Amino acid sequence: MKELDNFQEIKTICIECVSPVNIADGVKLNPKEYLFDRKNGMVYFLNQLSWHKFIYSKKLLSSYEKYMTDFREKRSLFEWLSDSGYGIEDVKFAIKSSTTVVLNQLYFQEKKTLNEIITQERLSTGEIYLPGSSIKGVIRTAILYALLQKNPRVKEKYWRDVYKVTNDRYLKPNQVKAELGKIAKNLEAELLHKLNLLDEQGRGLKGNNAVCSVMRGISCSDANAANDIATAVLQKVDCTYDKKTGKPKESRLPIFRECVLPNNKFYCSLKIEKSITSVIGINSIDDLLEMLEGFFAFTKNIFGNAFARDFSNAFHNISEANAYIGSNTGFLTKTVIAALAPSEREAVAAIKSWLNVAFRDHNHIIMDKHISPRTLKTTYYNGKQYIMGLVKVYKNE
Repeated sequence: MKELDNFQEIKTICIECVSPVNIADGVKLNPKEYLFDRKNGMVYFLNQLSWHKFIYSKKLLSSYEKYMTDFREKRSLFEWLSDSGYGIEDVKFAIKSSTTVVLNQLYFQEKKTLNEIITQERLSTGEIYLPGSSIKGVIRTAILYALLQKNPRVKEKYWRDVYKVTNDRYLKPNQVKAELGKIAKNLEAELLHKLNLLDEQGRGLKGNNAVCSVMRGISCSDANAANDIATAVLQKVDCTYDKKTGKPKESRLPIFRECVLPNNKFYCSLKIEKSITSVIGINSIDDLLEMLEGFFAFTKNIFGNAFARDFSNAFHNISEANAYIGSNTGFLTKTVIAALAPSEREAVAAIKSWLNVAFRDHNHIIMDKHISPRTLKTTYYNGKQYIMGLVKVYKNE
């Protein structure tokens, strides 16, 4: 067994939610596709096959079709169901899952629906999980950041490219995005595509071939929970600054996500093949966790300098985390573009330039008194404000 340990390491990793986490399953449900019980603060997600069996069996098809196609219809699906003479108990067999809704009382009083809801990734059996691909993506970004700190020549080379693109006033937003994408792809190839492999003809594979990536030496299973996972539908709250006055403000947006709540834990199996990962200096899972800490410290510092003074409530538990995962965390948590800059000041300037170009059409103009990144992605739960997507990743020993 010790001999095997020299070649690989496998550990069970715990991913503990420090703040609400949403890993979107690609589904957005409109208000006529879920049941919103405003009185009791509950949302019921439907199994569409079973739901339509109910519609047919109760001879409600004509009424349902009229309701669904009438754009002037303002009733929620729950209200339509009630007006049709039925309640939750009658459609219990058609409910796939349910969750609570956390909103301020004013919203509950004014709104009959929640607009679109971005639902959480689930297994076919209904259980919530964290995809291994998402976890590995977090690890890959952290590795790239760590390697940049060890390769100042590479860092300087790609920083010149980023600076040129983000300061080119003649590029359109989609062109800037495309160019930055190329830079990121080339950067990843240079830092991670280190394996000398041969094709079927015995010829060396080029470095831009993804099979040469050291990431193939890192395997991560999906993360599952030992217990039932508590979720809630939470509203998107952006913390930013007024573009005219520069004063801090919170914007409660009509965007809702089903989120895994704080203190929920998931467990996955993480394996490294040392003969592969050692090429870039990763000889243990502890090395990976240290890299996660390093990248998180970098992003936390930028966010803290930008927002902590005016939105201190959102930072109340950030010290408990060491990584971001999921949606609505901001592009800064998913890319190392800002990490290429020689200093934090220049990193912030690059982000400003990129956002000015990317959101030019939205009239988001940054003056000197405005900061960057421009928005802190938060939500409210149980009376507290949280930065979205904070987790603590550690070995389950």
